[in-house]
Amino acid sequence: MLKIGEFSRLSQVPVKTLRYYDEIGLFKPSGIDRFTDYRYYTLDQLPRIHSIMALKEFGLSLEEIAQLLHEDLPPEQIRGMFRLKQVQVQERIREEQARLTQIEFRLRQIELEGMMEAVDIVIKRIEPFHALTLRRTVLTRKEREFSGRAIEQAIKEGRIKWNRSSPVEMFHEEEFHGGYSDAEYAIPVEPNHTPTVSLEEVGTFTLREIPATEAATYLHQGDYPSLNEKYLFLQRWAVENGYKLGGTWRFVYHRGPMHHANPSEYLTELQHPIERARA
Repeated sequence: MLKIGEFSRLSQVPVKTLRYYDEIGLFKPSGIDRFTDYRYYTLDQLPRIHSIMALKEFGLSLEEIAQLLHEDLPPEQIRGMFRLKQVQVQERIREEQARLTQIEFRLRQIELEGMMEAVDIVIKRIEPFHALTLRRTVLTRKEREFSGRAIEQAIKEGRIKWNRSSPVEMFHEEEFHGGYSDAEYAIPVEPNHTPTVSLEEVGTFTLREIPATEAATYLHQGDYPSLNEKYLFLQRWAVENGYKLGGTWRFVYHRGPMHHANPSEYLTELQHPIERARA
């Protein structure tokens, strides 16, 4: 018979772990002294603890290990457990590879451009929301500002019951050119809002649900002229990280003209739908 410390040295399993496995019924000692409560093990138990540690290396939980060792599972169920674990490990590898690629991209930015200040890109799932929307051709910043004032007036008059979520502007173009063309205003409202609201010299807003999307997002602080540079950066980021840009750009105005902020204090979140590029 081996004392717990001796068995721990032979098996390379900490004493604390052996005690815990005993408490949860995963691996019991061969015997317990009824006077001292000392745990004793035998050499014949080494293969069993070895199997437990090997299964742990596969990433199986203690509950799953207990199932495998204590229950008479059919082969197909055992295969199913390992196939599921295989998928989980493959997914973690993909996530870590994507993380590594982003780190390497940032390092290249620092080394080639000599700058620590870079655009922080985060992939998000954008949840669906309801909004009053108007799609129109917008050619100049002056037109956008005029429309913005009309929307703000309609909110003051109560014709548009804005729910105070950040306003969104969507651009239905494959690339962002810095000049605004096919744009859609979206003012977040409650789902039961009046279905249409007409604004003179602007157009008629229609209630609809903006669909969910997965997007590469980043924050821009300040006025809008330098946004084109950010788009070029995002294009390079997408290519090097194995993504394809597509769909409709979204600009989320967390702090902008409707908040009466100074242009230098504008805070805009740029969202662009992405998908994995095909090899």
